[in-house]
Amino acid sequence: MTYSKQVPAAERTLNILEALAKAPDGLTASELLTHLDFPRSALFALLNTLKARDYVTQQDDRGKYALGQAVRSLSSGTSDGMAALIDAFQTDLELDDMTESVVLSRLEAADAVVISQRKGTGRVQVVFRVGERRLATAGSDGHVLLAGLSPKDLAESAKNWENVSHETLNQIRVNGIARVDTPNTVEIASPICADGIRPVAALMVCLPQFESCPANLVHVQNHLQQSAARLSFRIGAPVYQPYGWAQGESIGPNRMLDETELTQFLQKPWGAKLACVRRDGTPHVLPLWYEWDGTFVWLTASPGAQWKSYVRDSRRVSLTVDEPWSPLRRAFIVGTAEFVGNTEIPGGINALRRRLALRYLGRGAESQVKLMESENWEAVRIRPLRMSGRQGLGSGDVSND
Repeated sequence: MTYSKQVPAAERTLNILEALAKAPDGLTASELLTHLDFPRSALFALLNTLKARDYVTQQDDRGKYALGQAVRSLSSGTSDGMAALIDAFQTDLELDDMTESVVLSRLEAADAVVISQRKGTGRVQVVFRVGERRLATAGSDGHVLLAGLSPKDLAESAKNWENVSHETLNQIRVNGIARVDTPNTVEIASPICADGIRPVAALMVCLPQFESCPANLVHVQNHLQQSAARLSFRIGAPVYQPYGWAQGESIGPNRMLDETELTQFLQKPWGAKLACVRRDGTPHVLPLWYEWDGTFVWLTASPGAQWKSYVRDSRRVSLTVDEPWSPLRRAFIVGTAEFVGNTEIPGGINALRRRLALRYLGRGAESQVKLMESENWEAVRIRPLRMSGRQGLGSGDVSND
């Protein structure tokens, strides 16, 4: 038996989505009424429902309607991990502080495609549309993504070199940032890396030229880079080192960090690499989140962490903390590690876990149940025996470790 009855409201909803899908620049309510044959009241009721579920977006109260990010989350274009990133992007509380609109883009063939957007708090903003695409060679988000491609893939995705060059991409790999100036705007973008190295998306802001004073640009760039790192951690990156270590010429100045500079650097939310020794004498290195309180380095170990037995056996460990972009500072710590009880941890294991989550994932991380689990977790306290820091990757060796 075939059931042939259809639901008029569902048909009207699909007609709206199909009309918007055919209009890359969006449609006004009047234009939708021209395309669709049903009452004005029904149209606005359906549009309000779709807006509430983010299947449709509107630039302002009287602006054009366009497809929202929820439509893209249903498509194959986000099934390869983009849905999780979009969710992290939309729920990141630190981005609430951005004055400018923030855009999330991915690379599709030769285009950079906007997959999500968050409006800033400023009165004047440059706004993009979800689904909007442009040549990757034309914008800062595309440059950031092109910089992560292999030479073969780069040749296929960036056949036109009017607006980008190999020198530009090399500089992006070194600095972890891309900037594109136009007569009216300044675009800045930074890479998001699910594995900590290869960009899967770009985080971008676009400022009007009249707001691009040097101090504001530095502030926006720092906020953007921190956000890109935080989002990378939120989708599973064990470290954040976009593009790997910069290649090519030496980067200077190459010098030692003084005590104040080293202390300030250790407060940055970069991951540490812990090195210990296995029972067979071979080295074991793994990335970890850490906290530095001015006296000790604190780590947490999950119930099944294999490295715990190595640390218990030898107690001697070393850590390096690397800055992912210029000026490429690095801290070296050699010390003795010990597992401590809950009463010896400032605030206890629950508080330490919470502080680490907030440090690396930002506000709101403490509400994620998985991150707050602490049963059978342990804390490791490292007492430094030797500490040093340096800046740059110049040819001269300034380390005294």
